[in-house]
Amino acid sequence: MSISIPFVLSLLSPTQGPTPKALDLSKALGRITAKGLERSVRDLASLGTRHTFSSTTDPKRGIGAARDYIEGRLRAAARRSGGRMSVERKTYELPVLHKGNKVQVVNLVATIKGQVEPERVFLVSGHYDSRNSDRRDGERDAPGANDDGSGSAAVLEMADALAERPLRCSVRLVLFDGEEHGLWGSKEEAADLKKKGIQVEGMMTLDIVGNTEGPDGRRERSYVRVFSYLNSEKGKARHGLDSPGRGLARLVARAADTHVPGFRVKLIFRGDRYGRGGDHRPFALQGIPAIRMTEPLENFGRQHQDVKLKDGKPYGDLPDFMDFDYLEKVTRTALAALLELAESPSPPRRVVARVQRDLSTVVFLLPPERPDGLAGYELVWRATTEARWEQARFFPAEGKGSPSSTRGFLRVELKDVMLDDNVVGVRSVGGNGARSLAVSAPERDL
Repeated sequence: MSISIPFVLSLLSPTQGPTPKALDLSKALGRITAKGLERSVRDLASLGTRHTFSSTTDPKRGIGAARDYIEGRLRAAARRSGGRMSVERKTYELPVLHKGNKVQVVNLVATIKGQVEPERVFLVSGHYDSRNSDRRDGERDAPGANDDGSGSAAVLEMADALAERPLRCSVRLVLFDGEEHGLWGSKEEAADLKKKGIQVEGMMTLDIVGNTEGPDGRRERSYVRVFSYLNSEKGKARHGLDSPGRGLARLVARAADTHVPGFRVKLIFRGDRYGRGGDHRPFALQGIPAIRMTEPLENFGRQHQDVKLKDGKPYGDLPDFMDFDYLEKVTRTALAALLELAESPSPPRRVVARVQRDLSTVVFLLPPERPDGLAGYELVWRATTEARWEQARFFPAEGKGSPSSTRGFLRVELKDVMLDDNVVGVRSVGGNGARSLAVSAPERDL
């Protein structure tokens, strides 16, 4: 099937312009500290258990106390937001019985309304429920410090960091319930947002992100793993190793490189850890770019375990086993990526590439509908064997050096890039330096 692109006589490429500086995130990232994260984790773990079947009425123990604590933290942040942040409890009744009663899950959501494009939404999450070795035990301790007190603390600290910062796009900070029982909270949230027509352009979940010691005693503090789905067989055919989720994963990797010195992202081109799942999955199944961030070395002696000492070895998911300096870096990486997205102009609506007879590459792009704040575009490319974008060239949207335009499409030629061997894409760049998600040119070999 052919794709109709306007014929352009000129083979002249626009002149590469000076690349805008990176988005300044120093103030926001500086609000994320190991001390603050540790406080949040210890507060959550001190509630004994946050099992979905635990007490909803005890003010000091159980899932109800956790909900009150989280809502209180989010509302405290909202009071500093000048009205931009709102907080809600979203309750869903499930067709599941526990002790003869239908189970309810409660998601805690803070929404920061965008000031320019509020209809564009980016979502970041953790799950606040916990469990011990018995999946249905809502009575005994399940402190859940790392799984997923770590991701929950990250989201709470991000709410504090973002409260006073106006954003271009809207952000939803979500604490999911019922993850340990089959992604209950995230399934309901994804379905609800779809039903309401809310346009989620990217979703990140932080789950098990605060431990650096593996079961054999090895430590790894230098990177965080980022998992992403291909989304569908159709997507696989059109894009090879590309998908919206993998584009988001690359953006997270770039955020770490740019804003978190000495830390990096390891891209894992698999939806999740082998045979397992997380709260990003219901969103990925809807075609939403969705990724999971997880520590390098999971320690199963500290995950889904009863708190105990056996043969001189401690078990249980306790705060004392966590590395809060590491969690600070992971949280800053996630916040940097979130702000890059929430401050960026819309990405191009469409990107198509063609091979010329001289083996150069021509790229056609359809600009975003709203050019507000748009400085220009970066063409990015990488060898088909590489995971990350290797090169980038900036071209201004207007004025000297801007691409030619015909019938609404912009045209750029890359004389030194052979499309046969490379994947090309385009991302929008704002005047503030924020980069959008890159839109890859689809494959045409199937």
